[in-house]
Amino acid sequence: MASHRTDRTHHVRSGRRRAGAHPCRRPRAIRPAVIRISESGARSTVQDRGRFGHLRSGVPPAGAADPFALAAANALVGNDADAAGIEIIGPPFRFTCDDSRVVAVAGRDVSLATRTRLPGWSSVFVRAGQIVTVHSGERTRFAYLAVSGGIATPVLLGSRATYLPAGLGAALRAGDTLPLGDSGSGAEDAGRHTEPAAYEGQVRAMAGPHDHRFEPDVVAQFFDATFVIDAASDRQGIRLGGVPIAPRAGELQSCGIIAGAVQVPRGGAPIVLLADHQTTGGYPVIATVIAADLGKVAQRVPGESLRFYRVERDEALDALRAERRALDGARISA
Repeated sequence: MASHRTDRTHHVRSGRRRAGAHPCRRPRAIRPAVIRISESGARSTVQDRGRFGHLRSGVPPAGAADPFALAAANALVGNDADAAGIEIIGPPFRFTCDDSRVVAVAGRDVSLATRTRLPGWSSVFVRAGQIVTVHSGERTRFAYLAVSGGIATPVLLGSRATYLPAGLGAALRAGDTLPLGDSGSGAEDAGRHTEPAAYEGQVRAMAGPHDHRFEPDVVAQFFDATFVIDAASDRQGIRLGGVPIAPRAGELQSCGIIAGAVQVPRGGAPIVLLADHQTTGGYPVIATVIAADLGKVAQRVPGESLRFYRVERDEALDALRAERRALDGARISA
């Protein structure tokens, strides 16, 4: 019978270990830089472009209520369009960063303050530990803060967007810290600027999928009417008071809906759905706000007026292309 020999590995000690030295010391883990919030405003959340592909499971997209403002702030600091930022409702919002970053704020009537007051829709270089304050005006509903590298909170169902009703993320509070992504931006990337979005004027909308559920004169009345923003408006929808819009009698089967859909409940007061909209609805949709004008609706404050202007698909697409050109310009405006 053949003999079998087991090979043994011999460990050769290269020398004596220093007294007190650990035999297998591991390198220290590198902690990510963070943003430290000292004042959080009335309600602030982490948002990105939204959580898509889950409507069939009953999960709304969430994301920024004013998508263009967040996208512009990201462009100004050199982030990708889908980077997460902070949506701020109500001043003041105050923070510092652990390391030097480029920051920008966008929205209606917003500004930043470091040592001096700086206009919104422009980027600025801030040093580690420098206190930055986001200011909002009387006509500001949402302000959007972008930090180079983006907010790097955990991804849930493909997005970092906060959706409070389902516990996806949480409202930010003073004392919170949020991790930041790697930043390739430096001082030379600051100083970018772009024209603020046009929040005034009529809101462009296309005829809705259920406009046949309304008499033709009622549809005409809708596009001629001046509505008033109701105080009960929120991230789910902007409620409109003023002229009641009456749908035809009869039941409507529930169907999927999207941000921008203008639902008309039985009481006749339209609701423009925003980022936190429910996934299905049984009220007729008389019109759909075009994607490029969602921010115009979202940023209106209670008591302001709103009028709709009817457009067709080609004009809606042209407006979206113009928005993308504006974002491209923000990236090269330094």
